[in-house]
Amino acid sequence: MTTEFNCQGAACPDLKTKSDHPAKKIMVMVTSDRLGHGDDGLGTGLLLNFLKTMKEMGPDLWRLVLVNNGVKLTTAGAEALPVLQELAASGVAILVCGTCLNHFNLLEKKQVGETTNMLDIVTGMQLADSVINV
Repeated sequence: MTTEFNCQGAACPDLKTKSDHPAKKIMVMVTSDRLGHGDDGLGTGLLLNFLKTMKEMGPDLWRLVLVNNGVKLTTAGAEALPVLQELAASGVAILVCGTCLNHFNLLEKKQVGETTNMLDIVTGMQLADSVINV
């Protein structure tokens, strides 16, 4: 349905578009290097596709937090690395769990994001308008 306005010399209504609304702070927490349970190959592909599609969230995507096996996505040779680097270049803050990197002996192999701790992650959750867990 299309709405037409004929203001006939009077001030027309001030219509707001989506771009007029302030961006939300959405934090996405990735806890694995695959999406879902079952076929690992399918799960790896689904997560990669998810990460590629996250740019569609626009300025609402505020932070991407990677913990547990999710930190493996930030390392040299990871298929998701170019996608994460593109998100970081677009202004998305990428936080990578330092405890997790140490656990997997990957601290020196991390190529994107800021190494962080649980206090920063919990504080981010408090500041976010919404948190999406993957």
